[in-house]
Amino acid sequence: MSFHTSVDFASIMLSPSPGMEAAFASDRTHQFNAPAGAVVINPADIDRTLRWSGMKKNVAVAFGRDAYAALAATELDGNSWDLRPPKFGHVDLRALRIGTAMAKELSAIAVNPVYLDALMTVLAVHIIRTYSAHKTTRPMMQARLPGHQVKRIREYIHQNMAENISILSMARIVQSSPSHFIRAFTLTFGMPPHQYLTKVRLEEAETLLTQTNLPIFEIAHRSGFSSQSHLTNTMKRLKNLTPGQIRAAGNAGFSE
Repeated sequence: MSFHTSVDFASIMLSPSPGMEAAFASDRTHQFNAPAGAVVINPADIDRTLRWSGMKKNVAVAFGRDAYAALAATELDGNSWDLRPPKFGHVDLRALRIGTAMAKELSAIAVNPVYLDALMTVLAVHIIRTYSAHKTTRPMMQARLPGHQVKRIREYIHQNMAENISILSMARIVQSSPSHFIRAFTLTFGMPPHQYLTKVRLEEAETLLTQTNLPIFEIAHRSGFSSQSHLTNTMKRLKNLTPGQIRAAGNAGFSE
């Protein structure tokens, strides 16, 4: 496979691929074994060729230049963030953990976009801090969100739970970088943003199930789930109950 892209991206091997061949920006071909966890960093605007035999299982993540540059500016002391690829076959266990989580989420019946968004943010920060040309990084903030920001975030989530909420949109509410926001949110709420958002959506769905006669598919939509089956699967996984069971238990005797 020969290709050229205008964006930076990273490939993380999820299973071993022996005897790979690669050539970047030159005619010289490198042959190497790629174990699980091997990372190939692909800077933008460089021609490359990859060859392999047999099945190759990997996660490839591309980063938009504007979003990536903005994230780099918050993570590095200065915004020189040109990528410097490691040697072919280099293993990065942290990237492997993130890539495995991404692959698992992408294979789920209903993908949680906030969780996937958070994983991509964490991966981008890791790559910036580990493989950029500029090695002076800013210390990772470990502070909780102050009370007035907690109030604003709660209000934003409750008012927009039916919409596609992103990590970036929540970070902007508190004027923080996405990576700092994820850490501060988790310290403050005791869970990462995607778990808290799912909790809020389930609570809203339970309220609508027990206090209205709305169809379950409409309740799913109003509480931010992509479909009735998404609501059902999430509720069964986290509460061991179906929407119908919750309605039967809590809505007995309800009349409009």
